[in-house]
Amino acid sequence: MKAEIRRQFIHFLFGSTIIALLVTQGTMTTLRILMTLTLTGIALAFAIKKGIRIPGANLVVERVERENEKHAPGKAAIMFLTGAIGTIVIFQRPEIILGAMIVAVYGDAASTIIGTRFGRHKIAGKKTLEGTIGGIAASLVFLSFLYPLPTAAAAATIGMLAELLPIDDNFTIPAAAGTILHFMLP
Repeated sequence: MKAEIRRQFIHFLFGSTIIALLVTQGTMTTLRILMTLTLTGIALAFAIKKGIRIPGANLVVERVERENEKHAPGKAAIMFLTGAIGTIVIFQRPEIILGAMIVAVYGDAASTIIGTRFGRHKIAGKKTLEGTIGGIAASLVFLSFLYPLPTAAAAATIGMLAELLPIDDNFTIPAAAGTILHFMLP
């Protein structure tokens, strides 16, 4: 459980950095940075896979990667970056991108932490009802500062329900939340 909490803390920090970049640097600069990080991450992953020791990178892989992901070093980070890039490219409007990323970052982290700690009712694989509700609540808190409550609630709920799909949630959460925001925002 400690490893998963550590992993979600990194997800939270890394995602918060992306959100801060979106707010302070705009979508195009953020997109360039994310693409550079993704390509660098892929290169590092290949090097680690080949057995090359890279100070810092190997330590992160050893301490943060889930056991079932160690065969593909950096996969989780690369998928997260790719999901963020896709969100920017698909939705283009800053107010939609920001909301979709809020659900992907804060909702996903909260759902895992709450589900791991308090989850008792399984609803989809390892996902729990308590985690999903926690993810919705965390997303709603942040989204309510940006959007009317019905819009925030719809994006938080649909985004976190999309986490239950059998597809990588780095894609499903922001895609679902962004789609709702696309239709609900003027």
